[in-house]
Amino acid sequence: MSNLLNQAQTILTVAKNTAKTSVTAGFGVYGTIVDEASKSSDKATQLFESLVERGAQVEPKLKEQTSAIFSKKITLGSVEAKTKSITSRFTGDQGSKISEVEAKIDQLTAMIAELNTVPATAPKKVVKAKETTEA
Repeated sequence: MSNLLNQAQTILTVAKNTAKTSVTAGFGVYGTIVDEASKSSDKATQLFESLVERGAQVEPKLKEQTSAIFSKKITLGSVEAKTKSITSRFTGDQGSKISEVEAKIDQLTAMIAELNTVPATAPKKVVKAKETTEA
């Protein structure tokens, strides 16, 4: 019976030591997390401060560029030119080809209108010239 009591005592001691070690390890995890969070906070603060500093350096140039953009007058011509520029990127040379086709259509329309204004006359007979055979 004393052997069984000794085994139970040993198991209890091992269980207490394991529990104590586990709790101590948990405290270690907590301490590590707090340390890392502190370091991360310091890094985040440093990063934010460096971004603010860089922003202060860039701000005057950015203000100058934006004021230059807003001071430009926008006209219908400039909008059309920009629109053509953008569409030409997608369509390639099709814009100029369309213009050529439109010009040809205008020419044909003018020719048809001219034909409609000319009084109708009987077409002249075409006479073939006699072919001479040389020997």
